[in-house]
Amino acid sequence: MFFIGIFGVQNKTGQIASEAAVICPVCGRYGRYDILRSYYYFHVFFIPLWRWNKRYYIKTHCCSRVCELDQDIGSKIEAGRSVIIEREHIHCADRAAAPSCPNCSARLDPGFVYCPYCGSSLGQ
Repeated sequence: MFFIGIFGVQNKTGQIASEAAVICPVCGRYGRYDILRSYYYFHVFFIPLWRWNKRYYIKTHCCSRVCELDQDIGSKIEAGRSVIIEREHIHCADRAAAPSCPNCSARLDPGFVYCPYCGSSLGQ
């Protein structure tokens, strides 16, 4: 946040959509995800005047990932249109994230044989 006297620049992030009972486009497991929108804005007396750098993200709950969505897909979702999100619409910083438990979705160290949270076997 940048603020000088009566004007400033701030970042705003908010959820614009949520999907439940779907196949995750990132990991392929059954779960749910949220669509987030983030942008910067210039304000005078806390009244927003200009927005820029609008980006859309998908936050998955099954694999605990936050990845960037294509701009056109995000704007269609924000407009209320029904869109099927495919793997090619998603851009993750690193595809090889820490493994997660297939039973409880907890983030795990790669060397674990059993999940320390739920006790299920990881089948390694």
